[in-house]
Amino acid sequence: GLAHVGCRAEAATHKSRSGDSDGWYFCVTCDQGFSGHMGLGLAEIRWGCVKDLPGEDPRRQHGGAILAAALVQLGRHAESESMCRELRAAKQQWTGSGLATTISIAATLGDALFAQNKLDEAEVVMREVLSKGREQLGDEHHDTLAALSSLGNVFSAQGK
Repeated sequence: GLAHVGCRAEAATHKSRSGDSDGWYFCVTCDQGFSGHMGLGLAEIRWGCVKDLPGEDPRRQHGGAILAAALVQLGRHAESESMCRELRAAKQQWTGSGLATTISIAATLGDALFAQNKLDEAEVVMREVLSKGREQLGDEHHDTLAALSSLGNVFSAQGK
């Protein structure tokens, strides 16, 4: 996080014009994901660029997913939960374009609920994420495996 957030946002915006949105969450130099305040700063700037688009627009969904994940990473769980619920309300479809973003939003919601000790609701959401991940991505996909791990964490916290 040594670069200025504004400089990184400008680079990400430039990269996005060519259809590559990775610049919003991956460093172009070392290919590692942004985290902490750099990740949040970029996510907030990206959200500012897309928040007024229609709710189901993939760019809005993706920008919101990035922001929700950055919020949960920094322990701002209630804000992340609220963002995820807003995004899910706008797009309930689990197929087609944006599937990975839809699964990511639901998984982030599950993580936010878990962190707030809302275990029963987290279990329901993580079961849904796991089911859709298996169905749409396959058992060995990293998002499916992450959902399985998260569900196991919920079970452990519930004493199951």
